[in-house]
Amino acid sequence: MAPPLPDETAGCDLPAAGCDLPAAGCDLPAAGCDLPAACPTCHGVGWLRRDLPFEHPDWGKLVPCDDCGVVHRRRIARLDHFSSRRGRALRQTFDNFYLAGSAATARPAYNAALAFAGRPRGWLVIYGPKGNGKSHLAAAISNQLVEQARTPTLFLTAPDLLHALRAEVRQSLAGGGYGHGRGDGADASSKLLDIVREAPVLVLDDLGAERWTAWAEEQVFLLFDYRYRLELPTVVLTNEELESFPGRIYSRLGDRLLSRVVYNPAPDYRWGHGRVTQ
Repeated sequence: MAPPLPDETAGCDLPAAGCDLPAAGCDLPAAGCDLPAACPTCHGVGWLRRDLPFEHPDWGKLVPCDDCGVVHRRRIARLDHFSSRRGRALRQTFDNFYLAGSAATARPAYNAALAFAGRPRGWLVIYGPKGNGKSHLAAAISNQLVEQARTPTLFLTAPDLLHALRAEVRQSLAGGGYGHGRGDGADASSKLLDIVREAPVLVLDDLGAERWTAWAEEQVFLLFDYRYRLELPTVVLTNEELESFPGRIYSRLGDRLLSRVVYNPAPDYRWGHGRVTQ
């Protein structure tokens, strides 16, 4: 007998035929969606109930089917809709990260990034001078998690994130109602910020490159504090010294019980003879 549909389907606003992207909060395929049919394990549902004894704390809970990966792919598609994982970032991998010559000093950061991509746990913070491969490592982590491990991962630059949040606020103030607010700005809750906060893995590049205002600080703090309290896997990359950030943000980045902090001393490969990508 096919496994029953999960209760989460009740009232779920599934997309129409074509299924380019799922509705927010929905991870189930719609009819007509171009996904593999009739998985022999879950019979196309995408979810399973594990065979556990009644007294087990996870008894009756639904888990995604790893054999067909339907749920994983839909979660990845939803996050990629907001992601900075585009253009050259899609081509940046660990295999084409250049470590010869002066670039060899990037080896500790490279090893830390590779280890996180293999087992995303806790926080990884990489900082150092501009142009020395940090963005390449951010993209490489995201690409490996998404393409090889099928782990839903959101890759964003801090400027892209804050630009999108500002656009969301403007739309809400104009009555577009994009966020959860009433459209008058009285409710600061943000749909986009919720998605970023709850991403299974977050890779945030170029922290500090944005125009730093009290509002920007508040958005970054809300993001970091949520993920810090839940200990969600997070990578942060910055050109700035960590101590230069506001205290409440530095306290999250620099917590050695949760974060692995790695300094990348490599020079700027965009000038001279050094190269990051072969």
